[in-house]
Amino acid sequence: MSLSVSGDDLPYASGPLRARPLGSLAATMMGVAALLVLSGSLLFVRAPQQQAAATATAEPPAVAAPVRAPAPAVAPERAAAFALEAPELDKEPKITLDPPLPSGGRQETHAFGAIDNGRPYLRLDILQPAGEKLGNSDFFLDVARHAAQAGLAVVRIGQPTPLVTRAGAFEAAEIKLSLREGGVAAAATGERSCLAVRLVNASLSMEMAGLACGAGTKPMDRRAVGCLLDRVYYLPSGANKALLRSFPRIDGPGCLAAAPASEAEPAKPAQKKRAARH
Repeated sequence: MSLSVSGDDLPYASGPLRARPLGSLAATMMGVAALLVLSGSLLFVRAPQQQAAATATAEPPAVAAPVRAPAPAVAPERAAAFALEAPELDKEPKITLDPPLPSGGRQETHAFGAIDNGRPYLRLDILQPAGEKLGNSDFFLDVARHAAQAGLAVVRIGQPTPLVTRAGAFEAAEIKLSLREGGVAAAATGERSCLAVRLVNASLSMEMAGLACGAGTKPMDRRAVGCLLDRVYYLPSGANKALLRSFPRIDGPGCLAAAPASEAEPAKPAQKKRAARH
């Protein structure tokens, strides 16, 4: 038995062999997957090497500088605005500055000598600018307040009279003071007689009050007190030109020097010589 096949029955006789569409797509996808797997393997191997190289070449981290707390603000040093040079009383007076007042004023105190040793003593309280008046308008109450600030009590005070100085007319009155804290007082009773002075100058917006005690139990004489008040001067570093004009610095002899001959007691007439005996 023979088998004959015609040309129409041969499936591939008309052209080359071709893959089916689905088979071609599957083969392509397999190739792509293989490439992805290979690339991932290479990246997995190279990543640790690159990380190690980067770690080796990287600069060490900068060490942060320690944070220092800001230095506390230093309050500006306050200084006296006035000065008085009285070496005959004390070469190094004690100067104290009170805290500023709510009104903006400031009080400074200049103390010469000691109140409890029987030697000449002077204390001046200077307030400027006055602003709301620190003292009392009443002379007696105001002087008593200044005495209390010095640790003294007023035993008796006389009527004030003018004491003219280049800065203006002070109120001045004799005053007897008692030492509150004891000490070697000039008098056996622990009291000292002094001169209380006060100046209230509204045009200059300043006040000055003080106590002046002489040697022993006597107050300092008015001439010496006026001389000392004239020697109070406003420091050039101050910003108040009116005070600078009213309180210039002057030079002169000591205020506790002997009084001029014109102010001294008149000399007694010389007694006549007794007639020679015959």
